[in-house]
Amino acid sequence: MKVLITGITGFAGSHLADYILDNHPDAQVYGMIRWRSRMENILHIESRIHLVEADLKDMGSLKKCLAEVQPDHIFHLAAQSFVPTSWKCPAETFAINAVGQINLFESILSLGISPKIQIAGSSEEYGLVNSDEVPMKETNPLRPLSPYAVSKV
Repeated sequence: MKVLITGITGFAGSHLADYILDNHPDAQVYGMIRWRSRMENILHIESRIHLVEADLKDMGSLKKCLAEVQPDHIFHLAAQSFVPTSWKCPAETFAINAVGQINLFESILSLGISPKIQIAGSSEEYGLVNSDEVPMKETNPLRPLSPYAVSKV
């Protein structure tokens, strides 16, 4: 089983890689990184994973990555997730989060592969939650309050 984790160098991605390596010894774990990725979260597993350079904003690099890995499963965790940055750089946030996800899907389609895909969402998507809507359910209306939240819807 080949697993590709976008955002493997982040908090969630690195812990997911740990979990897969510990619980699925037959899995080959691939991580998609950018040239400027901070590696400290995966240094302890670097010898047990395969790293592939690609950028969600670059279809060519995505296709190359996916063609090389041929993943059975993709955990798409890469994102610009810092809400204050989304206010300062809304276009970049959308380029990474929304357009980047579309680029990932289109690359998969163009290669004719069919991995199972898990997308990371965010409670930020719900935004404004009224007191009578608590506890929240997945059926709650979406009322995003930041560019980041909108990019995750």
